[in-house]
This record gives sequence, structure tokens and C-alpha cells, in this order.
Amino acid sequence: MIKYGIAALLVFGATAAQAQNCSSNFTISGGLAPAISTWDSFPGLNPGTAIDNLARAAQLNSYWVSIKVNRRLGLLTALNDGARNGRVQQVKMTVRKRGNATRVDYTMVLNPGQVPGFDFRSNVCRIIRSAAGG
Repeated sequence: MIKYGIAALLVFGATAAQAQNCSSNFTISGGLAPAISTWDSFPGLNPGTAIDNLARAAQLNSYWVSIKVNRRLGLLTALNDGARNGRVQQVKMTVRKRGNATRVDYTMVLNPGQVPGFDFRSNVCRIIRSAAGG
């Protein structure tokens, strides 16, 4: 019985360690114009594939305009008008190889007085997950 308990602990422990994902890496810092950042890592994903997938996802996002992709640098920039009021924020996503994984970073600085919506974190993480094609 102890053997199975240890095996379960190892399995669940590994799952918890892998759960360090976009949502748990999400940070908001600053005062009047807070900076939002998060990242996620995708084992075995090619950075070129990741940036291509992110570019497709960005084009499907109706709140993003002026999307620019520099595949060589692994950089995607866009203007976000999520509030639909013309006060856009620049979104930057970088893709880089880290060991056997590809790391995707997301950063955005909100305009003074703007507050992200309740589903903002899940939407950002959904876009980041699209790097893996999902």
C-alpha cells in the first residue's frame, strides 16, 4: 500500500510541478499604467511553428490590429483595443527556445485608468496556448 501511495505522490507531484503554467505565471505590476506579463513553456515545440501558430491566433482575435510578426526574432507585436474605445495598448509576444522546450512570453502595459476584464487572464492564456496549435 505504501508503494502505491509513493507512486501516486510522485505522479501528482510531477503534475503539480508541471502546472507552473501561464495562469500561475501571470503578474500585474505598476501603478497608474500597470504592466501585465506571463509566460508558458511547451516541451518539444519548434519556435518557428509556435510563432506561426501565434500569428494565426492573433489574426483571429478581433481586438488586435496592426499585427506584425518577425519570425527571425520570434517577435509578434499588435495593438489591442479590447475596450473598443480607441485607447489601444501594445501587446508583445516573444518566442524562444529554452532547452528542449519553447517559451512564449506575453507583455502589455495598460493605459492609465484601464482595468482588464474578469476573463482577461484566461483569454491571454488561451492565446499563449495557441502556440502549440491548440
